[in-house]
Amino acid sequence: MINPKVILVLTILLAASGRSLAQDLKSFSKLDLTNKISPQTFSIDSNSPNKGDQKKPGEKSPYLAAAMSGLIPGAGELYAKSYLKAGIFFAVEATLWILYASYQKKGDDQTESFQNFADHNWDVYKYGRWLKEQSFPGADGIDLSADKETLRRQINVCEAQNFSHQLPPYGEQQYYELIGKYQNFVSGWADADLAVVNRNNYGSYKTTMYTNYSYDRQAANDYYDKGSTTLIGVVVNHLLSAADAAWSVSMFNKNIKVKTGFHLEDHYSYYGEKKLIPVGDFRFEF
Repeated sequence: MINPKVILVLTILLAASGRSLAQDLKSFSKLDLTNKISPQTFSIDSNSPNKGDQKKPGEKSPYLAAAMSGLIPGAGELYAKSYLKAGIFFAVEATLWILYASYQKKGDDQTESFQNFADHNWDVYKYGRWLKEQSFPGADGIDLSADKETLRRQINVCEAQNFSHQLPPYGEQQYYELIGKYQNFVSGWADADLAVVNRNNYGSYKTTMYTNYSYDRQAANDYYDKGSTTLIGVVVNHLLSAADAAWSVSMFNKNIKVKTGFHLEDHYSYYGEKKLIPVGDFRFEF
């Protein structure tokens, strides 16, 4: 199961990288004045050969957009004024987290259910009695009058001589897993018939409780696996949104055409005197 902290680490790293790259946009090269000056006209136009070196009014930073969407999918698209895609990425993010919470809740509920079932239907004393009755090596040291923890340790000594796995401490995750996974523990279930199961056939002996418990435990694992898959989707959504935000800002900047400058025009006074008057213009085209 993927830890949600992984998402936080990835987004922080992405944001830090975005801030570093965004600082590069603060440097500008000087505008070269290439237009000729005549007695009658003087103009500066942003369409000069080096206009690509100068940041245009209204331009946005693709690095900042990527960092924003890396933190919150859709934020960079909103910054780029791509409102539909912003809504889509944000909706996907919200849906994935809702699904993750749902699968986690189902997994937790299923886990609580099968653990309660095991607590009421699997008995270590019955399991210990079976080991003694079948005269497994080491079973002589099992005292069925001992407390549960002492009995478990005595059983472990016997198990170490006969089986691949030993009974873990009560209540641990491994405890609930092993009693529904390995055949030697089948004799501890309430519906196990100790007159039937023996040291020769326990490897193939099944009971209804043992089988159903195995399915219930697997169902809980399946819910957690689905939750992990949604977290992978969260990571992918962050990355896709960051990449799309940078692209959207680039497209936004390309669609801006700014023409600025000024020129000198001939004007005549009331008395007919000719004068050169500077006239400026500033225009946006989308």
